[in-house]
Amino acid sequence: MSARRHSWAIASLLLAGLACTSAVEPRTGVTLLVTNGTCASGRCDALEVLAFPSDQPLTPGGYWSLDLGLLTLPQACFTFPPSATARVIGLHADGTADTVTYTWTPAKSLALGVQTPSSSRIQASPSTAPFVPALAAGWRLTLPTDSLAIPAPACAP
Repeated sequence: MSARRHSWAIASLLLAGLACTSAVEPRTGVTLLVTNGTCASGRCDALEVLAFPSDQPLTPGGYWSLDLGLLTLPQACFTFPPSATARVIGLHADGTADTVTYTWTPAKSLALGVQTPSSSRIQASPSTAPFVPALAAGWRLTLPTDSLAIPAPACAP
């Protein structure tokens, strides 16, 4: 192999290695510490904490969201699921159907939002900037006021 061809082969391997290291590593058990921003005078409103994957299907049923849990205390720790899926089934005029599956993992971005437990999920929408949970062991923020989740140590659910 010529020196020039050898240099190109090494450069290609280095670039391939760099491309692989830029991917987010899979991580499970990522936590989210949420402070309830509605607490006043010893009373807190109940808030359903929802996560909205950035890869959203176009449907008339509102945003696809993951229900992380109910926040009734001044603070609670939630754990992101290792994965979640949404399936959109489209029916054609000839009676056949297509199914598109959307998969979320902690290595993919999402945004957060809250709503009262009695509200319809069709009305739910994100209120924070998107972030990738797998980039940290844990995250923290105050809802419904904060617009950005901050990396933090893992909390205990």
